[in-house]
Amino acid sequence: MPPGLGAIIFLTIAIVIVFSVGFFLVHRVMTKPGMHIGSRLPKDGHDGEQRPGAGSKGPQHPGPKDH
Repeated sequence: MPPGLGAIIFLTIAIVIVFSVGFFLVHRVMTKPGMHIGSRLPKDGHDGEQRPGAGSKGPQHPGPKDH
């Protein structure tokens, strides 16, 4: 066996194991019920953004005023 072949075999096996464990973890999380992005949004319909024409006019936290 030429020198360095053992290292190549070891690294190949290590990469396969790392990707297999990563795939397993992603698969485990993605197949749980309620793990889609919509399940984490607030239930009351507020999406965190102001719609045009809703709320108060102008900035709520104005910057420093010029004197």
